[in-house]
Amino acid sequence: MSSKSWKRRILLVRHGQTDWNLRYCFQGQTDVPLNAEGVAQAERLAERFAQWPAEKVYSSPLQRALSTAQTLAKPRGLGTVVLDGLKEIHFGSWEGRSIRAMEREERGAFRTWMRDPFFNMPPGAETWESIRDRVERALEMILEEPHERIAIVTHGGIIRALFAVLLGLDPHTVWRLRVFNCSMSGVELGSDGPALAFSNDDLHLRWASGSGCGDTEGRPLPLW
Repeated sequence: MSSKSWKRRILLVRHGQTDWNLRYCFQGQTDVPLNAEGVAQAERLAERFAQWPAEKVYSSPLQRALSTAQTLAKPRGLGTVVLDGLKEIHFGSWEGRSIRAMEREERGAFRTWMRDPFFNMPPGAETWESIRDRVERALEMILEEPHERIAIVTHGGIIRALFAVLLGLDPHTVWRLRVFNCSMSGVELGSDGPALAFSNDDLHLRWASGSGCGDTEGRPLPLW
């Protein structure tokens, strides 16, 4: 099917880097801001995003996502719609703890979580059912609008939940998909169902760091 026949394109964006990302800490719903590198990542993504005729930008209310979303929306003159349903997963008693500490102190529980994260959450954390329900409600609100090009700026755990809800992927396996800071994934919604167009695209970050990912004239990389 030609891309012209697709009715909607949804860009899923993970927020830029935070200091807790650098320390490999569980952030969850703790409201950690972008660090200087995260701000720079959002600005590099915004250069690329500016080429895409987005009609609406939705965001998690947590400042690391909202700051990223506002950076993307500003050059296109778009506002940012905040939806609580796009908040990161609540990790309960693990929020603020580092992966290294977990491997030392609760190795068994951590390894069990790694095998199937949505279904082996730590004490006090959200259940898969709660995550799925609020993500579905947020999507219903987003898709009630007639916009054809939509950006959703959120978190790694929620992007994986969106893969499960939007694409019907198995929630037991979606954590095997990489979702880097300030990466983009594209989902197309058409008459014959949803399709994953691309996943975990962060070429704009590697190109900006001199890895040769731009075109020969230095123009920003295109979007679909």
